[in-house]
Amino acid sequence: MEMEVDFKKVRLIDQTLFLSYPGQIHQINSARMEHGWFLAFDPSMLDEQLKNILDQCLSEIILTPLSPEQSTGLCISMDNLFAIYNDPQHMFRQAITQSMVTALIYQLASIYLSMERFSLIRHSARSIEITKAFKQVLRHHLKTIRRASELAEKMNITTSYLNDTVKAVTGFSVTYYIQQEMMREAQRLLYYSSLSVKEIGNTLGFEDEKYFNRLFKKVIGISPGAFRKKATN
Repeated sequence: MEMEVDFKKVRLIDQTLFLSYPGQIHQINSARMEHGWFLAFDPSMLDEQLKNILDQCLSEIILTPLSPEQSTGLCISMDNLFAIYNDPQHMFRQAITQSMVTALIYQLASIYLSMERFSLIRHSARSIEITKAFKQVLRHHLKTIRRASELAEKMNITTSYLNDTVKAVTGFSVTYYIQQEMMREAQRLLYYSSLSVKEIGNTLGFEDEKYFNRLFKKVIGISPGAFRKKATN
């Protein structure tokens, strides 16, 4: 399957795990799937520990290759989950379904975190922890906290320490991530809302429409108006 997630191209191949965050925009460009599973679930089904794990994943698009053994095991779990879900006569259907979904997502999180840990092996656990906490705080407080200094204060560390740590782990600065997150939200609003470009800028805290337009073009490559026209045609 070839698709776009938040306007970035993603290709799913055999034995691949793809996890999508709430709020992301998807568009399927082409699909020739012989067999696969799609599972949509309400985040409220998950316990706090698991929600926190998923919330702190560093990647914006989680696309992870699976070993044959992992793929087989997950398919068996999905088969069993589907059978219970489709059996209205099962006495404890809802409770079992919820428990099986939680167990399955823990398995998926374990696979992803193992891959993530391997790729970040040269960094200290403290640096990874700070970077994950930063990404989490940014996602949750984008509309109220937009400066590196404010994020650092929220995390009880200095701005320079936060920026040095994030850049060491990811290769990008705190400002880069703030701009990316803001412009990603702007893209979503341009795509699915009827708000004007000026109103979208105001929603994201930009009082100067021209500055918002310049930053959008710098990050995305085209103006907000041109993006909306292209995305909605």
